[in-house]
Amino acid sequence: MYQVSYAVAGRTRRKPYQTEAGAKRAILRWLQQHQSSEGCRAILYSPDEAPLSFSDASELDEVASQQVNFYSSQAWLNLRRQVFERDNNRCACCGASPAHDPNTVLHVDHIKPRSSHPELALDIDNLQILCAACNLGKSNLSQRKWRE
Repeated sequence: MYQVSYAVAGRTRRKPYQTEAGAKRAILRWLQQHQSSEGCRAILYSPDEAPLSFSDASELDEVASQQVNFYSSQAWLNLRRQVFERDNNRCACCGASPAHDPNTVLHVDHIKPRSSHPELALDIDNLQILCAACNLGKSNLSQRKWRE
């Protein structure tokens, strides 16, 4: 379990994260939101390492580039195509399809989210097609497998 302590304007809060990558992504977003705040700092506490302190989003550029690189990687793009073919371009939850409604937007969803299960990021059995509405409603809180 990873913990991050966020401090700004004399207020501090602490939040747990399951993975180091998830904690670093959260720190990056938080620092970007508070970049104009004087004295903002995030400290990452990990089980096996000394605490790391961050006060500027540029210190976490590597995390952001890893996120972008995953979704533009050839491995992801090939797997994504395979999932669309396997699931016939249809939402596993509600059945929506661009064939019936051209405004339908489909996403490839990680059933178990990448943030907490990075080892399953490229596992085709952990992927399903969801329309935008179903995917946004699911977020990363549910691990429901809709496809049969």
